[in-house]
Amino acid sequence: MFKKAAILLVLFGMPFSLMAEDVVGKIQSISVKGKVIQYLNPKTNEVNVIKFTDKTKLESANSFTELTANTKFKATLDGNGVARKIKRILVKLPKEQVIDTEELYELIDDGQPLFIGDARPVSKYQTGHIPGAKATPANKLQQNLHWLPEDKATPLVFYCGGVTCPLSPKALRIAKANGYKNVKAYVEGYPVWKEEVYPSHVNKVWLAENLDIHHIILDVRTSPKSYIKGAVHLPAEKLLEMHEQWNQDKYPTNKRTIFDLRDKKAPIIIVAESDSSDDAIEAYEILTFWKFKNVSILNGGVLAWKQANLPVETGKIAEELNYVKKLAKGAIDEKDFVKAVTSGTATVIDVRSPDEVSHGHLKGAINIPLEELDKNLDRIPKTGLVILHCAGGARASLAYTTLINKGYTNVKFLDESFEAVVKDNGIKLI
Repeated sequence: MFKKAAILLVLFGMPFSLMAEDVVGKIQSISVKGKVIQYLNPKTNEVNVIKFTDKTKLESANSFTELTANTKFKATLDGNGVARKIKRILVKLPKEQVIDTEELYELIDDGQPLFIGDARPVSKYQTGHIPGAKATPANKLQQNLHWLPEDKATPLVFYCGGVTCPLSPKALRIAKANGYKNVKAYVEGYPVWKEEVYPSHVNKVWLAENLDIHHIILDVRTSPKSYIKGAVHLPAEKLLEMHEQWNQDKYPTNKRTIFDLRDKKAPIIIVAESDSSDDAIEAYEILTFWKFKNVSILNGGVLAWKQANLPVETGKIAEELNYVKKLAKGAIDEKDFVKAVTSGTATVIDVRSPDEVSHGHLKGAINIPLEELDKNLDRIPKTGLVILHCAGGARASLAYTTLINKGYTNVKFLDESFEAVVKDNGIKLI
């Protein structure tokens, strides 16, 4: 009895901030500057945030830059929601069941008989996949074995979202349990494939359903006589000239763009005569090098598009971009941001660091660095519009989630380059 009472005394006498809690989740976004992670709890489907510090112990990762979107992790938190330890939950498979990026590329390049299955959700597959891959979402594969080749000796390779993604191992196990003899998982997955600047494709049926202002159809042929509806023209040879000039000028790659486009996450679909033409590959490699995140090549190119009798136009092709960024949940339109800032009708919270703020900030803005936001809620009104901004949108997005989880309903965030927005709209900083 005495021992039990002593244990309870120790537990209840322990400072709350020292009590540990384990959480498991999938990263949605991370700010290394702000030391905050936004993650999805797979059990509750809730979005939450945790903080980390320079003292946070990392396991199965060399640096916080490896904690990218869709990374699965387990974290031990103190009572203040700060991670003492973060561990990436890596996929574990026998060595003989794993294929790496170079091996997979060589198999594809050699044209050997091979079935590549994309084990991610179909929505992920549609917006970009490894050339030749078929959509085989792991959660539906057991009920749809007809997706797989009839010949069970055919080599199969499944991939998904990276080294912490369990979907390709799951697809592998299903295939092996159903008699397929030669099955491997490309564990590094689509993120590494893109990182190594190997081509990504989209299919014509998906593109035909997305001919809208939220997608950029970039025709890189020299002199197209007819073209996909809504396409904009920028020849690959012109892109190469720009690239070589900027290399000579040592212009930063992350600032290189097309048509003054700020959104480096814009979905760009490269169109050429075929998906393997020099124009298509060159344009893809250049734009990827310029840090555009969602570049893909139209599978089959214009030839396949026309053969399928999909919509084309003739005459002069557009040479100016007509693109509107699709707003993320909670994001504010640039025009509305400018109107609110210039009229003073909103409380603006600048979540950048004090050093960043010292180089220029909005008049009247309140500076609360992201990592200190939850300790300064008394400075943020719960009535009237509150707009959060940082340098590029990542920290502002995390701040938005933090406030929503604290019960705020009146917040928006700027998901754009702050520097570009104020410059383009003539807003003076102090």
